[in-house]
Amino acid sequence: MYHKGELILQKKFGETKIADRVRRAIKNEIVPGAIAFIENQSMVVVSSVDEKNVVWTSILIGDYGLASVVNQNEILFDLEKIQSPKEDIFFKNMIKKNTKMGSIFIELGSRRRFRINGNAHYKPSAIHLQIEEAYPNCPKYIQRRILTITKNTKKAISKIESGTKLNTEQQTLILNSDTFFVGSQSTNGKLDCSHRGGNTGFIEILENGDLKIPDYTGNSMYNTLGNILENSNVGLLFIDFKQGNTLQINGNASLLLDQNTNIDHKKTTDTGRYWIFKPLKWIETFQHNNATWQYEDASPFNPDFTF
Repeated sequence: MYHKGELILQKKFGETKIADRVRRAIKNEIVPGAIAFIENQSMVVVSSVDEKNVVWTSILIGDYGLASVVNQNEILFDLEKIQSPKEDIFFKNMIKKNTKMGSIFIELGSRRRFRINGNAHYKPSAIHLQIEEAYPNCPKYIQRRILTITKNTKKAISKIESGTKLNTEQQTLILNSDTFFVGSQSTNGKLDCSHRGGNTGFIEILENGDLKIPDYTGNSMYNTLGNILENSNVGLLFIDFKQGNTLQINGNASLLLDQNTNIDHKKTTDTGRYWIFKPLKWIETFQHNNATWQYEDASPFNPDFTF
């Protein structure tokens, strides 16, 4: 079930036995206990690829029940219940007859999340996701935010912009972020979507504009880093929780392992691992949705990297 990139990193860091135990939670169907959680969500973060096999990460947000479980092997995304702009690149990517899709159902307010990856089939009123992998994740590094959405209210988009070099405002958003999402793809085409979080300032922007992102202690699967080892192209999603804007960035990532200074260990929860992200293209959507987010508190697992 694990691919080569994941296995290499599990072995390198001495976590093969842990990963083997954790693997038992990965199913090719949704366990009954997760169905109510999935169907009660009003947001899901998804990853997709465009015609050039470039990875993008998007947020689908809308009415409660925007996703329903048809059976334990299939999820239906109701396009009528999704408020996200139909101009989002995700919908364009889905129009292909058969395409891979990664997703993470995440409820920030309760720190619960459930990942589902598989094959997507687009229809005029819905997207059907045939499940290949489904499994829960632990609540670590999630900042609690309470999401509120006005039911059945569509909010107009002011504008969508795109470019290749991050501007000052976008860099400020990244530096002030405590949450983002990453989509990645293995060489065998499996798409994954994952959450990353930390205290504000946990992402660094280097002089050349690259992002330096710490990798914390996790579930020992190495899904994202294993994908990066095989396929450097990834897509990031940043959400402006105050303004309702989104910033999607595609680029190439590389691993920076075995960083062993005291500062590195403090920043990475003793893993000594980072990944470097080089932005290649961005899409910014203003007034993406009509959601409001009430910040509650930071994860108690976030490392304190102040000195």
